[in-house]
Amino acid sequence: MNSRSRLKTAGIIIACGLAGVVAVALGFMLADAFILHAMENSGGQPMLYVMERAEPGESAVVSLTEQDFERHPALDAVIRGEERNPSAWEWGDRGQRVVGGAKVSYAESRVLHDTYDSLMEYEGAYVALTTWP
Repeated sequence: MNSRSRLKTAGIIIACGLAGVVAVALGFMLADAFILHAMENSGGQPMLYVMERAEPGESAVVSLTEQDFERHPALDAVIRGEERNPSAWEWGDRGQRVVGGAKVSYAESRVLHDTYDSLMEYEGAYVALTTWP
């Protein structure tokens, strides 16, 4: 084989490899979208629960702002609105209680957890998110 033929073969192999990587990435993105769509249409909806903690412990704390509540109406409804329904201290830990809960979509549940994965502070109270299921 001459060098020109080897160069051509190497170019084809590299192009096929890149096309394969792109195809796999697109496949993962499509699978993720399909799974999210299937969960959304399964008839069930996750519940967003906000729990208040007595102390932050060693957790990182993020202060909630008006923009957070504007971007996430479910968060606003649970912490300050019509879904607020504080309970007695519970959930297996005497230092935390449920503030309230609301139904959210799977997509919003994912966004909330991605955005607020740490402890939050609002008006002097420490709150954390959890969803079920």
